[in-house]
Amino acid sequence: MIIDDVMTDKITLHGLGFIQVQLQGEQRLHVWHPELPRRSCFEHSAIHDHRFSFMSRVLVGTQINHSYTMQPDDDGEFVLYLHEGKRQAGGGRPWTPDGRAQMLRKYTDFIAAGGDYSTVAYDYHRTEPGGDGKVATIMRKNHEGQRGAHSTCRYGIQPDTDFDRYQWPASRLWEVVRDVLLT
Repeated sequence: MIIDDVMTDKITLHGLGFIQVQLQGEQRLHVWHPELPRRSCFEHSAIHDHRFSFMSRVLVGTQINHSYTMQPDDDGEFVLYLHEGKRQAGGGRPWTPDGRAQMLRKYTDFIAAGGDYSTVAYDYHRTEPGGDGKVATIMRKNHEGQRGAHSTCRYGIQPDTDFDRYQWPASRLWEVVRDVLLT
C-alpha cells in the first residue's frame, strides 16, 4: 500500500510525547517537554520504526536513542501494529495488528546539543528526552519507503489508537516550543 496522505498540519502533538512542526525541505522540528500529553499506553508502546530514513540534529538538551532488533516470534512480548491508510479524525493512522515479535536492544546513544543521530527506514528505535525533559531536534528525511511504519505494544496491553494530535491549540503548542528553544 502506498501512503498518500502526508501530515500537512504546521504544528501538532505526537503520541510519543513531543510536538511536531512541519518545515520545508523534508524537515521537521520535534520538541519534547515533560508537560506534553502522550498516548496512554506510552510506556508499553514507545518502540517503533519509520517508513523513511532520517538524520536528526539535537538543538537543545540531550536526546536518548535506543536501537532495537526485531525478531518475529509468535509468542513474542510485543504485538506489531502496521500504520497504513488514511489519517483518522485525531490525526493518527489505523493500528492494524501485524504479528508478534521480541524486541532486542542493540545499543543506547546519548546525543547532546550539536550532535546528530540517524535511523534507517524500518529499523526499530525509541527516543526519550534526557535531563530536564526539554529537548528540541531538527529531523531531515532522507529515503522514503512505500509500506507503512510499525508501532509495537506489549502483548496484553490495549494500544491507544485514539490519541488526539489536536487536543491542544496551536497557540499553546507554540508557547511550549518557545519555552524549550529559549532554555
